Order: sequence, then structure tokens, then C-alpha cells
Amino acid sequence: MTAAGRPQVLVVGAGSIGARHTRNLVAAGASVTVTDPDAGRAQEVAGAAGASAQAFDLDGIGTAGGFDGAVVASPTSHHREQAELLLASVPKLLVEKPLALDAASAAALMADTDRVAVAYNLRFHEPVRRVVDLIASGVVGDVSQRRLWFGQWLPDWRPTVDYRTTYSARSELGGGVLLDVIHELDLLRWLAGDPPAADLRVLGATVSRRGPLEVDVEDTVHALVEDAAGALSTVTLDYLARRYRRGIEVTGAEATVRLDWARQVIEIEDADGVRSEPAATPVDRSYELQSAAFVAWIRGDGPALPVDAARGAAANDLADRIRAASDASSVPPDAP
Repeated sequence: MTAAGRPQVLVVGAGSIGARHTRNLVAAGASVTVTDPDAGRAQEVAGAAGASAQAFDLDGIGTAGGFDGAVVASPTSHHREQAELLLASVPKLLVEKPLALDAASAAALMADTDRVAVAYNLRFHEPVRRVVDLIASGVVGDVSQRRLWFGQWLPDWRPTVDYRTTYSARSELGGGVLLDVIHELDLLRWLAGDPPAADLRVLGATVSRRGPLEVDVEDTVHALVEDAAGALSTVTLDYLARRYRRGIEVTGAEATVRLDWARQVIEIEDADGVRSEPAATPVDRSYELQSAAFVAWIRGDGPALPVDAARGAAANDLADRIRAASDASSVPPDAP
């Protein structure tokens, strides 16, 4: 750490999420260095946030050390390799979601689960935390079903960039809505109590490209999942909805709790009617809280982040099994 007690943090990747991490880490009290294969982009991100930039050489960083923590904010296809290089010398590591391309690659990082966290910022999002607290308090009673949904027109995600050039649209970079919006799989696991991976059974799924986007990845996911207690969960994700939609709904023996992100409201429906609570906290705040928690973890002033390598690998495992269920259902019945 610096003499002023500011943790030295390296941010790998200067895209939109790397820039966000850089800004938030500086605001949380870290001394940040940004590195990216595009040196000009790294300089631009660093200059805008009051950070510094460094030539892209992870092999050198992995042997030289000098950082108290690092954030891997590169395309998903690079997560495992870069995390393994950094773990050679960096004590604490935050890897953007998903942890890796698949469960096997994610599992390779589990030996360091006490040093690796995964950036599922929605675990810090106040409206989601409120829903989880309501479920835990017993408001809904025994849970019978859950619904999680997300949809947004991919070209609107980053309006100043051609969506066809982004990692979201490119399979070689780990794109596709299943991994891009893996937040919903982590939220499903959280709502179910973060069970062992085997306790969530995928009953059926469709992972496919259905819309007009010029991508070589899936733009639509539908999955049906059953937990160990028999509660059913449906997850629908897409790059196609022309207006942003996102939500969580949990139904039990006593009530239904629903978070509608677009309407910014939490609703509790029971036999007596419907009660509403505002849910207007900007999601940007969850990124800020995540960065503050990471800095505190590095300093030893706070606990580890909510999703460690083991939980991150479990989300990857669920994504793998959803894809496998879709592949299995696409085989003709009479195929050998």
C-alpha cells in the first residue's frame, strides 16, 4: 500500500466496465493503475479517473507483484488465463462476471477461492437485497416458484459503439446473452439460498438465436430449474426487447413478492391485497458499494465479497447445464 494507506489496485481492461471499476475504486480510496492491450484506451480511462496507466504485460506483473489487489475486467474469454497470471503475486482478485467461460475453467480458480471474488454487483443492489430479505423473513411462506427475466435491445446497451464489435455479440470473446446476463442465474442461486450446484436441476431449456441481430451467439434463453425442495424457477433472457425489462417474482404459500426494475417498484401481494414499496435506487450505486467492499477487503477492514470463486463457479455450472439441456432437446428423437 502507499504511505497514505491507499491500496494499490490494478484494473485489467479499459472497456466500459473497466472504466467503471477504475472510477469507483479511485472514489473508494484506492490508487489505481489501468492496463489494456489498447494503450491509448488505457491512458484515456486512467486520465479521466485520476488513475495511472501501464503497459499491458501480465506475465511481468505476475512475477513482479507490487499490487495489493487487481480487477479482471477483460472479455470473458480471457478471465481464467489472466486471473491465474495475477494470482501468482496479487493477494486479492476481483473477476468480472462470469468467472470464466465454463464451469471447468471456473473450477481451476477454486483452489484460491479465499482470494478470488466475482463481480456480481447486484448482490449489493438495495431493491434486490430487499426482496431477498423479504423472502428470508417468511413473508411469502414456503416458496413454490420463482421467475426472473431480463430483456433489452442489444444495440441500445452501448449506443455510441457498433454492437457487432462488442464482446456481447462475438462467440470468440465469450459473448451471448446466457453468460452476458448471468446475473440472473446468480440471483436465482441467491434466492434459493446459494445451494450446492447439484441441488438445482435443469428440467429444460432453449438457448438460441431468434431475432434479427447480426451476432454469432444466442440472443434468447428460456430455462426451467427445480431446486431440492421442489420449487420451480423460470429464467428468460434476451437481447431483443425494444424496451428495457427486468424483474424477480417469488410466489409462496402466503404471498407473492415482485420486483419490477422498469417500474421501480416492489409489490407484495397476499390475501389482503397489494402493498407497494419504491425501488428507485440506481443500479450504479451497487457498483460503488462493490468497489468500496473490495477496497475494504484488501485493507482487511471488511469481509470478503458475497460471491467467491466457488459461488462463481456454481453460476457457471448452472449456465453450462442450461446450454446442455438446450443442446439435448435439439437432437431429433430418432437420432442415433
